[in-house]
Amino acid sequence: MHRRSLVTLLLVLVAIPLSASQFIDQPFDRVARESSLVIRGTVGHTWSAWDDAHEVIYTYATVSVKRYFGELTGPDTLVIREAGGTVDGYTMEAIGFPELRSGEDVVLLLARWQDSADYRIHAFNQGKFLVRNRGGVEVLISDPVKQGDTRLSGRDGRVSANAADDEGPSFTVDEFVQMVDAARAGHDVEIQKRH
Repeated sequence: MHRRSLVTLLLVLVAIPLSASQFIDQPFDRVARESSLVIRGTVGHTWSAWDDAHEVIYTYATVSVKRYFGELTGPDTLVIREAGGTVDGYTMEAIGFPELRSGEDVVLLLARWQDSADYRIHAFNQGKFLVRNRGGVEVLISDPVKQGDTRLSGRDGRVSANAADDEGPSFTVDEFVQMVDAARAGHDVEIQKRH
């Protein structure tokens, strides 16, 4: 069983990047147009579980939705599923995939998994923004933390979700809404980040 899990992990980590164009940065307008939902919310409870075949570990998170962008309405709570997690002493890291952390105030661009009705963050970390307060203004920043960052960088400790992200480029929620609306109307849109 242990060998099977390691082989499956290697296959997943190799197969997913080869078949997924999301590892290549995509233009914002494409990510926004391809997303099924664009939401703002707070990440609640997270848990990890094996898939039905007991080959891949997924992390699930409930997200309390505060706002839908471009959509009139939707459920108050969504469940998001991402590859990677820890179950029964086995840890599977999906390198480059976003991490879901309880308590995060986020804006997410979501799409459905091809094999189910579950939602995932579209375009990996390109579809995840953290909400921060800078001088009384809510701004969005790209999440600086992805799965595998610690192992790839050789650091012993985990990267803090708040580390250095308050120093990075940002844009306001209103600017984000304008970009999403323009992208969904068919216009080319680039992220215009400011410090």
